[in-house]
Amino acid sequence: MSSPLRRLLDRVKRRHPALYWRTRNAGALAAWYADRARPAAESPYDDRFWDGAEVGDWDGFARTILHHFPVRSVLDVGCGGGRLLEALRTADPTLRLKGVDASAPALERARRRGLDVQPLDLVRLRAADVASAAQALGDFDLVVCLEVAEHFPAWHAPKLLALLTRFPKIVFSAAHPLQGGVLHVNEQPPEYWIRRFAERGFPLSRRDGELRAAVAALDLPPWYAANVHAFSKGDA
Repeated sequence: MSSPLRRLLDRVKRRHPALYWRTRNAGALAAWYADRARPAAESPYDDRFWDGAEVGDWDGFARTILHHFPVRSVLDVGCGGGRLLEALRTADPTLRLKGVDASAPALERARRRGLDVQPLDLVRLRAADVASAAQALGDFDLVVCLEVAEHFPAWHAPKLLALLTRFPKIVFSAAHPLQGGVLHVNEQPPEYWIRRFAERGFPLSRRDGELRAAVAALDLPPWYAANVHAFSKGDA
């Protein structure tokens, strides 16, 4: 990108952040459609992308999750290369773990770690089939979905929410406006997702504040502390 154009965009971002955010989302959506038409080998979700997604104290993140939610089974929706699942296994080898993702290279990376993972493309999944897909995955005490929702166009978000809320406890994060990233087509403020989960009977967990404070103390990319929340069915 040329320097004059970069300066112009920076000026718009400072003066009109809402306009910049919506324009950026629209541009990312065009790129998203182009990516869906590309061969898998040309996708930006390549090894370099997944290497970058694994930076940080994931072992600490796993211990933090299990400290606040001492569960016996965890499903990771959008597991990528399986770094969090691997850390959960290290923290407690007795856990029953499963991951799903739409990226074949990511799933292959996770399988090399000896993890139980399988493909699931929520974009291609019909809304009517979400319940059966969740049932096929089995019962889990906790579902984790980190920095995934922003990669789906907004009209696919209900399918993701329907899947996640099939499980009793949820640890969730999604990119906030102007966070930036690869093919972020639906960056939303946390309040947006909090409202959407509440509409489905999942208010913020009583442990949400403690979890967020603990995550903020970890050596992780800053968006996890900014975006992470915990939801529990029936919590006040």
